[in-house]
Amino acid sequence: MRLPWHAPAPIKQRGVALLIALVVLAIAATLSTAMIWSRELDVRRFANIKQGDQALEYALGAEAWAEQILRRDFQSNSGITDLIQDWAMQLPSLPVQGGSVTGRLEDLQGLFNVNNLASNNAPEAAAALAQFQRLLVNLNLDPDIANAVRDWVNTGDQPHYPGGAKDDFYSRLDPPYITAEQPMTSISELLLVKGVTPQVYAALLPYVCALPLQVPGSQPEQILNALAININTAPAAVLASLNSGITASAAEAAVQTRMQQPYQSLNDLTRLWHISPAAGVQTSLTSSYFQLTAQVKIGSTQITLYSLLYRTSQNNGDGATVAIRRTFGTL
Repeated sequence: MRLPWHAPAPIKQRGVALLIALVVLAIAATLSTAMIWSRELDVRRFANIKQGDQALEYALGAEAWAEQILRRDFQSNSGITDLIQDWAMQLPSLPVQGGSVTGRLEDLQGLFNVNNLASNNAPEAAAALAQFQRLLVNLNLDPDIANAVRDWVNTGDQPHYPGGAKDDFYSRLDPPYITAEQPMTSISELLLVKGVTPQVYAALLPYVCALPLQVPGSQPEQILNALAININTAPAAVLASLNSGITASAAEAAVQTRMQQPYQSLNDLTRLWHISPAAGVQTSLTSSYFQLTAQVKIGSTQITLYSLLYRTSQNNGDGATVAIRRTFGTL
């Protein structure tokens, strides 16, 4: 008996079937890869969130530690603030679970407060302007920048010459903007002011700050006087700016002297220099404003926290310290 004969499938049909199988395999492989990649992204995203949360908690822990150190030093040293106290000691990198924490404190009242130019006390504002001009000269910078900063932090339509600038100048820039006409909230705001290039800003940054002219929590009209400069923590260039008769070498000598024995009286500098700070320039032996810079590394995550700390050093305060401003990554 003869079996029925079946013709072989055409070669073209077999090729199409193979192609379909390969396409299905490619689609399956692509979907599988996408699923694996999506899962890896989810894992990494979760890890980054977890590490970021851990880093933030460590940074806030460093802030709480700084607050306690500042309060303890105030109570242990009769309110005097100097650079041989515990708060000023640079700590080594501290290991924590999964990474490390580093931090340092800086006394901002050892620096020139640009917001002193906005004081409601006219003699103090004028003295601050002259002091800022002296500081700029000491740093080999253009003293006319002082007028530009004064115009930035004060109201009024007319710029002060030489070097001043108001809306008429800034509105013609690209991009245009207008004058703040209020005290600076961050020292980085200087970069918006006429004459302050990135190079000038970098030269000024170690010697200037932007601090409020009122006690946190008080009414704005209560305290609008210039903040005093702490002679125990001010760098030499700031000390030299206290009076035009103070030379750079005399300021350096004052810095070296206080490292051996911090000043206990404002008259100590007068006896050392045989010259007093210029009229209207405020000096002090204590400080209320500090900046904490805390850097935390957890795994591949790194954050930098800048905390502006306020200590109740004035008017018989007990040294209690709180954070009044926090920024991450930039001043």
